[in-house]
Amino acid sequence: MKKSKLFLFLSSLCILVVLLTACAPQAATPETTTKKVRVALVLDGKIDDGGWNQAAYEGLKEAESLYGVEIAYSESIPIPDYEKALRDYASQGFDLIIAHSSIAKEAVINTARDYPKIAFLWTDGDETMENLAVIRPLAQEASYLAGLLAGKMTQSNIVGMVGGIDIPSTHRSYAAFEMGLKEANPEAKLLVNWIGSFLDVAAGKEAALSQIEAGADVIFGNGDGQNIGVLQAAGEKNVLAIGAVRDQFNIAPNVVLTSVEWGFRKGIAEVVSDFINGKFSGKFYEITLAHGADLSPYHENASKIPEEVQKLIEETRQQILNGTLTIPEISSAQ
Repeated sequence: MKKSKLFLFLSSLCILVVLLTACAPQAATPETTTKKVRVALVLDGKIDDGGWNQAAYEGLKEAESLYGVEIAYSESIPIPDYEKALRDYASQGFDLIIAHSSIAKEAVINTARDYPKIAFLWTDGDETMENLAVIRPLAQEASYLAGLLAGKMTQSNIVGMVGGIDIPSTHRSYAAFEMGLKEANPEAKLLVNWIGSFLDVAAGKEAALSQIEAGADVIFGNGDGQNIGVLQAAGEKNVLAIGAVRDQFNIAPNVVLTSVEWGFRKGIAEVVSDFINGKFSGKFYEITLAHGADLSPYHENASKIPEEVQKLIEETRQQILNGTLTIPEISSAQ
């Protein structure tokens, strides 16, 4: 009998403990929140310019798509205002700030020096710091292939090159393009015009029209915004053309055979990935043919290029990729 009463008592006690536990207020479970990485981009032109600035914007969007970063951008920032734009993003606490201008060195260096805990990326720059990385677009390999194409496609043996400003990146493309042109067609003559601006569309168009008037039947636009004018001129005159920096087929689809892409889409996404994974450092990211600085597809104009020419270009491309052919990096006049 005593055992039975003891059993009932213990059972009642257990039930009471369970009830009290259930009714007691629960301790708050801490929420685990992952802070989004914030990436900002400063541009000297429009995000839909069809060339230099759009290429960087596409790289930013690629990073957003792949890694879920929070993005912001400022477009059409004049060089005198560039440092202010960079500092505005730095003061807002962005984690990685991208300066997409070859000629904004003072603004980039000054801002990176004053914000050592923030990571900076300078596209087509020439100097790194502990918190400043640089993308170097080494497009000479793709430019050599474009030169081969131009040399095989010209009927007049006169080819034009309209460049923006003669700086290391554009000079590499120009020099390699001429090498490829002469390899494919030793008789070909290259007309060269540097207009001294990356933004002057009208000057680019005027230079291209002048070269066409002089007999050029293939035109290579080498640089930034002036390429739009170059390709517009080629389209109006129905002269074959080659774009640069990104795929520029849509600017003049009747004549653009291909474009020498500089690899910013992949390159910017790669730097963002390194930052997220704790691998970012102040180093040069060299974007070569193997890393995305390649020729664009021929699109609807593939039928204009003879099969043997397409085969030559692809075979040469493979030689570059496997290391049996090296295209020299010539960044300035010798």
